[in-house]
Amino acid sequence: MSEVLKANIAKRISITPVEWKGLMDIMHPLKIKKREFLLKAGDVCEFNTFIVKGCLRTFFTDDKGHEHIFQIGFEDWWASDLSSFVTGEPANYSIEALEDCELLQMHRDDYDKLLLTFPNYDRFFRILMQRAYVAAQQRMIDSMSYNAERRYLELVKKYPNMEMRVAQHHIASYLGITPEALSRIKRGIIEKSRTNS
Repeated sequence: MSEVLKANIAKRISITPVEWKGLMDIMHPLKIKKREFLLKAGDVCEFNTFIVKGCLRTFFTDDKGHEHIFQIGFEDWWASDLSSFVTGEPANYSIEALEDCELLQMHRDDYDKLLLTFPNYDRFFRILMQRAYVAAQQRMIDSMSYNAERRYLELVKKYPNMEMRVAQHHIASYLGITPEALSRIKRGIIEKSRTNS
């Protein structure tokens, strides 16, 4: 379980055995079942969570009761309502398991102590936040620049196994379209491939 996390960190920074032990001392294993909530909007997000196995969706519900998926996270991802985790304010997002999940979690208080004790982790989490910010910015640009078909094709190219693991209505929500619109897009792509072959 911990080797997946170690590899995640090694992609971004080098750590000493003492730093690794410091992290593992505060990481707590957690298993949740499909459809179980890790966090509900309105609760305070007390944990930063690393996905060892499984899939989580982070979403918010608008005033009309419609769900909008902000993120779909797989193995080797971190999941949290970052604003709530940092400020201690109620979460805007809910996080739900789309599959049975094996997770590693750190409490917010332990996170703060970790950064004070091992400044190298401050760099690691800063890199994660920078990458998340860049990804969110790119997603916003894509949503304003590209039509739904192109956004779908880019998503499938980036995450080729997503459709085997995530329900169509969740993929549609992530793309900001209806499931019916996604079905039309997929039919159109199939028809184009038949015409071109």
